[in-house]
Amino acid sequence: MTSQLNVDTIVDKAGSGGTNVKIANNAVAVAEGGSGTTNIVQGLAKMWALGNEGSGNLDSFNVGSTTDNGTGDYTKTFSSNFASDNLSPQGTTAGDNTKNYIDSNARSTSTVQYRAFDEGGSAQDCRIAMEVNGDLA
Repeated sequence: MTSQLNVDTIVDKAGSGGTNVKIANNAVAVAEGGSGTTNIVQGLAKMWALGNEGSGNLDSFNVGSTTDNGTGDYTKTFSSNFASDNLSPQGTTAGDNTKNYIDSNARSTSTVQYRAFDEGGSAQDCRIAMEVNGDLA
């Protein structure tokens, strides 16, 4: 027999209003169309960052620090490490009028390095949006 729980609010055991809900690694959500499912833990970005690299203005998740290696060349150090270096970084320029390209092939369990280039292949500081998927340690 299937059970169903209907609630308006979930709070912690102390009743303080905070919520700390833990789900198993194999928890799934039904997709928008209703026929497919998504593994919730596997489907979440484990790091993201947005900023005008070279001038700061960074908003991020799971970024402990950013190292400026030179024009258009940055390394993000994760607050929580990944289980292996088989992580999947993606990046794009965000809102610039120029065509820029992102290279993010240097990565480890604790960092990801990415470089931004313009159309001619010159390193360039620009606004970057980046996310990393993979398993956390």
